Amino acid sequence: MMQLNDPRQQAKCTHDLGEVVFMTTCAILCGADDWESIQLFADTRKDWFKQYLRLEGGIPSHDTFNRLFSLLGSACYREMFCGWVQDMLIDTPLSGVVAIDGKTVRASRSNKHQAIHMVNAWASQAGVSLGQYKVDKKSNEIKVIPKLLDQLAIKGCLVTMDAMGCQKDIVSKVIERESDYLVTVKSNQKTLHKELVAYFGHYWENHTQDTLSDHFFEQENETHGRKEHRRCWVTTDLSSLSIAAEWQAKTVAAIQSDRVANEKGRSHIRYFISSKEMSAEEVLKATREHWGVENQLHWVLDVSFGEDQCRARQGYAAENLATTRQIALNLLKQETSLKLGIKNKRKACGWDDKYLFKVMGLVK
Repeated sequence: MMQLNDPRQQAKCTHDLGEVVFMTTCAILCGADDWESIQLFADTRKDWFKQYLRLEGGIPSHDTFNRLFSLLGSACYREMFCGWVQDMLIDTPLSGVVAIDGKTVRASRSNKHQAIHMVNAWASQAGVSLGQYKVDKKSNEIKVIPKLLDQLAIKGCLVTMDAMGCQKDIVSKVIERESDYLVTVKSNQKTLHKELVAYFGHYWENHTQDTLSDHFFEQENETHGRKEHRRCWVTTDLSSLSIAAEWQAKTVAAIQSDRVANEKGRSHIRYFISSKEMSAEEVLKATREHWGVENQLHWVLDVSFGEDQCRARQGYAAENLATTRQIALNLLKQETSLKLGIKNKRKACGWDDKYLFKVMGLVK
């Protein structure tokens, strides 16, 4: 495990870096969401922390927590996080879908600062966040996705991305990392999109009926008063798809989604390419799993951790606090003995030291 580099002048340090990071992680696990509540938690638990930490400088003020995290190099902290996740999964090699998607921390915006935008990697099968990378603007996701991929151990996985990730450099990087890609194709890749629209349009004109097979699959479901009908068509014969072949694709797919909610219907068609030979059922399943990054990561960060309300803006503070939240989320996700949601698991950590130790892996 790599060590964090302390950015401060050691002769002037009152508080130990590792102790401050440990207190912050414990506080977030136990329900604290900002610097004031992190200090309050540490003050309240001072005698408890003294059992395990030196606390030569006592409990830091909320300004000190903020200042240290704003100075702490985000790249080093991010690499430490990625390395920790890989160590955590060492006994269960990663497989299945790895979804790449971006999320904006809205309250980090001010008159002087743009809101930070994080690109996250989510392992759907393992149910953990693998890593993240900060970008200045949403449009700059293209530049950082290859950097994020370089930090991940994704051999044998299927990397799924929306149209932002539909770039030749990005899909080449996925293949270079000994994994496969499944990406959405939209009009930002005009010639490729036009080729897929023409191919499937011609297919549908000549095939008015489809039966379940490797090349066609459909499913229906109804939840919360919303009905959905999804149909997927694929082909692995790219002899007439020269542009898709240039992307090292082995499968192209089209998915039609029909949705009825509140007596209003909506239908749309999405197109995909993949470097892996996939059946229609596999493509449909993978596209559904991709949304785990929204439902199980982004939504949880906002609802259970209040990330969208976080006003940390100074230096690297917002990015480092986002990384700490994902550390806490992974710890809570990996502890499965308590059948509760993340919000209530955080409460349980705050109310029961034994459970907190169990979440942190200090006891079994």
